[in-house]
Amino acid sequence: MKNAKLLLIVGALVVVSAVAHSQNVTVMPGQSHQTAHFLIHYPRPLEGLARSIAGTLEIAFLTTCNQMGTRPFGDNVIYICDSDSDFRQFHPSVGDSWITGFAIPMKRKIVVRSPSLAKTTREQFIKTLRHEISHLVLHHAVGKNVRLLPRWFDEGMAMINAGQWEWLDSWSLFQMVIFSDPLPFSAIRDAFPSGASEARLAYAQSYNFCLFLQTTLKKQQFEALVAGMRSGIPLGTQLERLFGVPFAKIEKVWYERVRDRYGVYPFLTSAGVFWFLLTILMLVAYARKRRAARERLAEMEAEDEFIDHVLDGKYH
Repeated sequence: MKNAKLLLIVGALVVVSAVAHSQNVTVMPGQSHQTAHFLIHYPRPLEGLARSIAGTLEIAFLTTCNQMGTRPFGDNVIYICDSDSDFRQFHPSVGDSWITGFAIPMKRKIVVRSPSLAKTTREQFIKTLRHEISHLVLHHAVGKNVRLLPRWFDEGMAMINAGQWEWLDSWSLFQMVIFSDPLPFSAIRDAFPSGASEARLAYAQSYNFCLFLQTTLKKQQFEALVAGMRSGIPLGTQLERLFGVPFAKIEKVWYERVRDRYGVYPFLTSAGVFWFLLTILMLVAYARKRRAARERLAEMEAEDEFIDHVLDGKYH
């Protein structure tokens, strides 16, 4: 009887496992929280974090859907992992510690490391989620023609929607303007470089070029770009029609704007650089003052020793 019950339980577990596998569902121990468009899975200790960010994620999702000109859609799943083993079970090849999250748009899944696991702040954690939500929405908006979605457009828009521009990105563009040339967008259409400096430049270029398109085109024109890719029209072809010039010319116009903003003179006259240089000058002045004080103190001690020596010789 006991053996029959054991076999029944094992058989039930095999069926559940098979159903989960057939539906491509990853089971992670913990709890879940349902919102209008997301099911958030998380370990029990992270319940407060998961519930507190739910509203922020919904706003980010609806805003991005509006930006991309697509209707909101459901059945999206977010996994917040608090251990490397949980994180790697979703995609072993992206288990590197520096990767804080990734999206699987075809499965409408987002997997992120918790702030404590990724050693990031709550703000950076939310930016990572916004970044991945952008990937989810853009891929959904393009539909089956995702092959027409350039990597630079996908990543650039994700950075914009997440607000992930940093001073290192500005530094990358400054170095590009002064010491090298921009990466051709044809070279970062399908993949980004593996080298750290070139990858940073690829992200910086993508962000800046997408911002250039977003601020140059009207909202309806920008939304039409995504709809065009969904209809099977390459992004480059659409941009050439809108601007009336070859894509290479559009790149040149963009680069001229970047050069005007990130050249030597704009860089040196920017507020950030001004305060940075002022801080350096103050530190240098402080260091020189301390060195002069030490030298003066050493001189005074030497004088005292000399006087003591003279007096000692005079009276003895």
